[in-house]
Amino acid sequence: MSDATAAGTIYDLGYQHYDGERLGRANAIRTLVGYSFRSAFGIGRGERSKFVPIALALLCFAPVIIQVGMANADADPSRINFAEQAQFTNLFLVLLAAAQAPELLVVDRQLGVVSLYLSRSLRATDYAFAKLLALVGALLFYTLLPQVILFIGSLFVSGQPWQAFTQHWHTLGPIVVVSLAISCYMASIALALSSLAARKGYASASVIAFFLMLPVLAAIVMSLLPVHSMRYATLGNPIEVLNGFARWAFGIKARVSRFRQAGPTFGVENLYTLLGTIALAVGLLAYRFRRSDI
Repeated sequence: MSDATAAGTIYDLGYQHYDGERLGRANAIRTLVGYSFRSAFGIGRGERSKFVPIALALLCFAPVIIQVGMANADADPSRINFAEQAQFTNLFLVLLAAAQAPELLVVDRQLGVVSLYLSRSLRATDYAFAKLLALVGALLFYTLLPQVILFIGSLFVSGQPWQAFTQHWHTLGPIVVVSLAISCYMASIALALSSLAARKGYASASVIAFFLMLPVLAAIVMSLLPVHSMRYATLGNPIEVLNGFARWAFGIKARVSRFRQAGPTFGVENLYTLLGTIALAVGLLAYRFRRSDI
């Protein structure tokens, strides 16, 4: 036997008791939110994962630059339209939610790491809530930040920023409310549908189908209803609910057609539909992760 073979050492690799600080449940939630927020932008993942967030950021911020540029060229702040910006980004937000929600939920289940998250202080509903917060935060980057840039741009276009701010500061309320509502709406629906899918492709397809098929069904229902009831069929169109809510929040009256009566009442109906949908989606997400077979 050679000297190298005979010279063996036995190491004690047994588990040792941890005597350090235990940060607890709140820190676990914060850590998971931060990690999931970065994942929603492709940070920490492959280069291909960053393509969708970057491409959609360019598409969402391009109209902001165009509006501010045109308003500055004409010295006319009224050319800046917050409601149109919110409506323009809705379709892109659907694509982002459909792409990123499965990454936050389905991948963890496929890798079998959900049970590891839940092995200590983190609860199943905490896990779902952290994923929801992360996706809402990511969507706010595409909804709130462009609106804030538009608002700041409108102040400087006026030539008297402080005076313009004192006159239009109340616009910040609808900006925050609309951006938060759209982000919560998209995120809750995307995560609820993704929680039911076993593969990322199925999850993405279900999210896109929800926002594309419901408008078609709403149009079919509208064609079958009496004229005085047609306006309520638009509440089955998720994109129109968001657009109607944005117009109402910013005080823009919709064009009167044969099935819609413009006015605050219909805006409130959009608000109730939006809040009800968010509540149902969050409830479904929480129920899904309270089950033992996640």
